[in-house]
Amino acid sequence: MKQGIYKVLSNVQLTETVYKMVIEGDTSDLTKPGQFINFTVEGCYLRRPISVYDWDETTVTIIYKVVGEGTEKMSKWT
Repeated sequence: MKQGIYKVLSNVQLTETVYKMVIEGDTSDLTKPGQFINFTVEGCYLRRPISVYDWDETTVTIIYKVVGEGTEKMSKWT
């Protein structure tokens, strides 16, 4: 997937530690579920690779678990 800026459309808590996020942007490089996209999290040195759950022409859906500082910050994105 190309590097770009994506808009968070929703970030819903499913369980105590699991979230479902839908982002909007260019999805032209996605060809199948399970591909990884990397998230840059402000204040964290390493990117967070998260696998794609679903996508369409304009949105990508991921499901992720909060396990550390980076995903904790992601859980606050709106």
